[in-house]
Amino acid sequence: MADFGISAGQFVAVIWDKSSPVEALKDLVDKLQVLTGNEGRVSVENINQLLQSAHKESSFDIILSGLVPGSTTLHSAEILAEIARILRPGGCLFLKEPVETAVDNNSKVKTASKLCSALTLSGLVEVKELQQEPLSPEEVQSVREHLGHESDSLLFVQITGKKPNFEVGSSSQLKLSIAKKSSPSGLSHTV
Repeated sequence: MADFGISAGQFVAVIWDKSSPVEALKDLVDKLQVLTGNEGRVSVENINQLLQSAHKESSFDIILSGLVPGSTTLHSAEILAEIARILRPGGCLFLKEPVETAVDNNSKVKTASKLCSALTLSGLVEVKELQQEPLSPEEVQSVREHLGHESDSLLFVQITGKKPNFEVGSSSQLKLSIAKKSSPSGLSHTV
């Protein structure tokens, strides 16, 4: 397992869905808890409950979504926006999702480029594709079962994105020097 740059003291969120095997989720969380140590924290969140969660803005250094081995998680625009909200400035998202290699506008499964665009639109920067890999026969079956999607042109893509080093919507006072125009004197109207 890649360590995703996780170090002691960090707050990490693992987002899973119904396709995530329970044992694989437990193994991943155990490994992450070793990396974060006693000062850090690993939170586990179901993707369907994420929008109702009580996570404060900027709660996590790193978010892993769809990375539980065997997961076939799809990320909606709302989920990506929530992930961007709870990620700390400078924090990273690592996401894995099945994608189509053929463009099908009627498909709920995105292409890799549309997934990268969706991450950018959610407010993340430095969005890049890390790797592509074929689906195992079990994963193809999981996509059929959980997503109701049949295709011979699916790949898994792993993508990373970073939250900018500032809060979206943050404000700071600007010092503007605007000279006030004086009204022309000596001109008068008589009617």
